[in-house]
Amino acid sequence: MVETLERMGAARSPAVVRAFRTVPRHVFVPDASLERAYSADLAIATRTTADGIPISSSSAPSIMSAMLEPLEVAPGMRVLEVGTGTGYNAAILAELVGPAGHVTTVELDPSLAATARARLAALGAPVDVLTGDGWEGAARTAPYDRVIVTAGVSDLSRAWVEQLRDGGRLVVPLWLGPGLQLPVTFERCGERLDSRNVDWCGFMPLRGEHAGADARSSPANGSSTWRTARTPTPASCATS
Repeated sequence: MVETLERMGAARSPAVVRAFRTVPRHVFVPDASLERAYSADLAIATRTTADGIPISSSSAPSIMSAMLEPLEVAPGMRVLEVGTGTGYNAAILAELVGPAGHVTTVELDPSLAATARARLAALGAPVDVLTGDGWEGAARTAPYDRVIVTAGVSDLSRAWVEQLRDGGRLVVPLWLGPGLQLPVTFERCGERLDSRNVDWCGFMPLRGEHAGADARSSPANGSSTWRTARTPTPASCATS
């Protein structure tokens, strides 16, 4: 799986590659075969509605790494994740921040949160799993050096920005229209956000009171090919 991520260019930095090599994905998707669990470009649905519509999944590792790379998580950082899901991404984040860092993840669904909490604890991953509306962030452990949202949204929560340190980074999948979802990397520069990176992705929509409009739609050609379009990175606001 990791070799495929490297060939795709999804995983590039030694830290992200090492994290994916270290954290076992099958632990978080026990009902999937090992072949499916370690497919680099496969999202695995873990919760559906009565009509069979997926509402929670373990994101494809290719999409995860494409968001983690521009997030630029370093040892010792404090990270907030919105949307725990299976807990796999939180475990990767815990590996990236190391023992001196801290990861807080928020999940709306109490049963998903409880399952993720148990699996993370069994792995010895020091992650604080909270049950609540991720739109509100997690003020009690703020401020954060990094914030990552793992659910599609049509707007940014003010809480995510306010709980982010100046110079910190926020990666969020934004719905821009039917079939068009882009994870944008923002850097907080005082009272403004500057974009640093834009990719293509597909995430389950945020649930809860602040879910916003549902802009889901299948691409016209049915393709789900992962690709990246990076914007030039200006000098960091922390040094400008």
